[in-house]
Amino acid sequence: MYFLGIDGGGSKTTAALVDHKGELIACHTGGPSNPVSVPLSDIKNTLDELFGHIKGKHPERFSRIKSVCAGIAGTENSHLKGELHQLLKAYFPEDINVQLCHDALTALYSGTNGDPGIVNIAGTGSITFGVTPDKSVVRSGGWGYLLDHTGSGFGIGRLALQKVFEAHDGFSRTRVLTDLVLKRFGVESPPDLISLIYGTSESRSRIASVCEDVFVAARLHDKKAVDIIDQCADDMAVNISHLIDRHFKNEAEHKVVLTGSVFKSSDLLLPLLQKKLPGSVQLILPQCPPVVGSVIESYQTIHGTCPEDFVHALHESFSRRVQG
Repeated sequence: MYFLGIDGGGSKTTAALVDHKGELIACHTGGPSNPVSVPLSDIKNTLDELFGHIKGKHPERFSRIKSVCAGIAGTENSHLKGELHQLLKAYFPEDINVQLCHDALTALYSGTNGDPGIVNIAGTGSITFGVTPDKSVVRSGGWGYLLDHTGSGFGIGRLALQKVFEAHDGFSRTRVLTDLVLKRFGVESPPDLISLIYGTSESRSRIASVCEDVFVAARLHDKKAVDIIDQCADDMAVNISHLIDRHFKNEAEHKVVLTGSVFKSSDLLLPLLQKKLPGSVQLILPQCPPVVGSVIESYQTIHGTCPEDFVHALHESFSRRVQG
């Protein structure tokens, strides 16, 4: 018996084949699969390549897959969710369970190993998502980067650029942050940034990239940058605490998984976030990729829960792959 986990996004998609003991048999990464950013024809090409690669190397094992879980970004807010699900199911026999779920679920399980909890994802955009002990799915935020607070890369970058222009207009000072942002874009002064931000399809990623400069400036004790990171921690804490108060109040301990590019600077962000959260919160930085969460959900769909030996073998086999 074999289990297939898939983690898909706007730039890449990873598929992992695992046996009943939790041993990784194959793992391959291909193109994008977010239905919001790419057409279904491109997603089909990605899946053709992924499954073709794994099936080519392990045909007998691929034929014995019992369950499939695909955590794919963009599916919850896409009218194409049903079509994408049918596309996935077409690769497997009718008796195989094929689940298409929110990528936040698999990100959560990559840190809790299938246990209930909360995940705060902070990349370009952000979402706070949870699975309660009775398996109810709950969320706060995640309504698109234009509506996010500062607890996202885009939000942090946007606030930083506002501070840069406020300093340029003489309202405040943020020399270190300004210099870093100007250097990033290769321009001489803040007004030169306008043409690089407005009227381009890359506005979102360019603004989000400034998040890196904020953390660098904070390490150099730029007060505005420090304030932005503190605001980021505030926004995250509000969303996490909101879910705890509404849906996890009766739990003695609250597992909160943190994923996304913003947490690359976890040494600055985590101490601030921990102080703003209840003492019952255990912050978790996953040591494995989100596709592991997809494998765990694939297993749990058939067996209910993952035994400790399965989880241990799963983590060990992925660790060996990374080290190898």
